Amino acid sequence: GFVGDDESMLSVNLYIDVAFAGDVVSQRSTTGIHLTIEGPHTNFPIQGISCKQTSQGLSTPEVEIVAACHGYCKVLLPALDIWEVIAPRLQAPRFHEDNQATIAVITSGRNPTMRHLHRVHRVDVQWLYERLGNHTERDPTILYYEDTDNMSADIYTKSFDNPQKWAHARKLISV
Repeated sequence: GFVGDDESMLSVNLYIDVAFAGDVVSQRSTTGIHLTIEGPHTNFPIQGISCKQTSQGLSTPEVEIVAACHGYCKVLLPALDIWEVIAPRLQAPRFHEDNQATIAVITSGRNPTMRHLHRVHRVDVQWLYERLGNHTERDPTILYYEDTDNMSADIYTKSFDNPQKWAHARKLISV
């Protein structure tokens, strides 16, 4: 990684991606999480995770919501506790998601077609809405739609047979 900015120009960034039914045998999806410190001249990777989800999902938005909840709760929130002490002048954290249906569910708090999420995956859409939704009492985290071509977490969920795409994926995570 590289750091070329003052602390006040940096932010903690969380990238979440999923390979729907990526495991051929179990049909469970693979979650990819990439945590980084970024700025105009900074890209410093902090953590990368690739893990299989605990249950089968029925759709891409469903497994993206599961991954979003896991990434926000288990990765970003604990990281913010540390970074608020180390670098208190950081800009608001950023949560990057490449699935527009997932963003719509999180920002609205409504998900009538996936009422089973809490029972099957132990994911509470209302909790995500309270933390990241469109209201004044939410966390200061900024939810971004990220173009799939710039999704840093892709490297944790997909295989690459094209050398140019592999080089691009490695560059996104500063490797």
